[in-house]
Amino acid sequence: MVLLLAGLAAWPYDLQAQNSEGLEVDALQCWRRISKNAVYIGEHFDMILTCSVVETETARAVPDLAWLEPETLTVSPFEVLQGERYRDIVSAPRRFFQYRYGLRIIGEDYFGLDVELPALDVKYRIERTIEGNTVVEGRELTYVLPAESLRILALVPEAVSDIREQQIESFGDVEARLFRANATSITAAVFGIMAAVMLLIAAVQARREWRGQATAGDGRVSQWLVARTALSEMAAVQALSQREGWTIPLISRGLTAFRVAGALAIESPLAQVPASTSLSETDRASRLRVRRWGFAGLATLVSSPVTPRRMEVALRSIRRNCPSDVGLVESIRQGLAAFSAVRYGSGDDVPAEALSLQVDVGVGALRSLERRTLPPIRFISERRRALKEWIGKRWPR
Repeated sequence: MVLLLAGLAAWPYDLQAQNSEGLEVDALQCWRRISKNAVYIGEHFDMILTCSVVETETARAVPDLAWLEPETLTVSPFEVLQGERYRDIVSAPRRFFQYRYGLRIIGEDYFGLDVELPALDVKYRIERTIEGNTVVEGRELTYVLPAESLRILALVPEAVSDIREQQIESFGDVEARLFRANATSITAAVFGIMAAVMLLIAAVQARREWRGQATAGDGRVSQWLVARTALSEMAAVQALSQREGWTIPLISRGLTAFRVAGALAIESPLAQVPASTSLSETDRASRLRVRRWGFAGLATLVSSPVTPRRMEVALRSIRRNCPSDVGLVESIRQGLAAFSAVRYGSGDDVPAEALSLQVDVGVGALRSLERRTLPPIRFISERRRALKEWIGKRWPR
């Protein structure tokens, strides 16, 4: 052991290791970059110190970082105002560490002069692992980083041959770019998934049309567009009732919206006819006018024969198969019952407060239906329901 320690003490300063290509590399190397070649008195500028140490399975260089911390670093006559150390980067067989320091110089004796940033002494030791996983520490070595000069109130220092300012980039800049790249990749993946879902929906619709289940010219509108129009109609009824009070025509409009909402809630078929169809004024007034996208000036009249009694019957199945929808369906049923009673009652007493409360509930219910009938969400819900039914038939309880 004494001979081994004596041999370690005799190791030269330029201890070297071999990289993957068999070339010898220094155990410790450091570089210094300064953000400006010329500064004013009191002007802040950055100094970036980057070092590379060799780390292998049998030996590694261990630098003494205590003297490189911003609180202990000495670069007189410059002052260290602040500093930070970035996260290390490991690329076998090397580990890179980096410090950024904020510096300035103050003094009336430096105007027009070249002032040197003093040389930096980076102390380190070599640790070797011998048989039995015993770690043997070598003597203290020193890596000297040469001094650099800065011009005070001048364009460049006299010792600089390249007059262009160097663009300093730190490990922190690399981490920021990596974060932005990861965020962009995640965003691209999300949009890619959304595009794939929309493509799948289009493929399913095209298959239905090819099989004759739907045609491009049948004039039917989607449930989402119906729910969106019914929500707009209910919101218009809500605003008019608050401004002008309740009237029979306004109650009829609210009743139509509730009937359409009820059909959507219990998934009952909707009657749809082109707006150009010859209808009486009474029949036309009882239908919801839905404008079709992509066909300028064309619209579809939508109606539903849903009654409170029919919704009450549907609630029995909903309570058993989908309990989470009971509250939504029940709120629409109550609103439909209230508007039906007033519309087809004697008409002597209109419960304005009760109708206003039902309209508020109806607006909230239609907002939920609008989200539920959105094509991607509806498509996923239908696939989940079909899978659940298939599992129930395949493995009955």
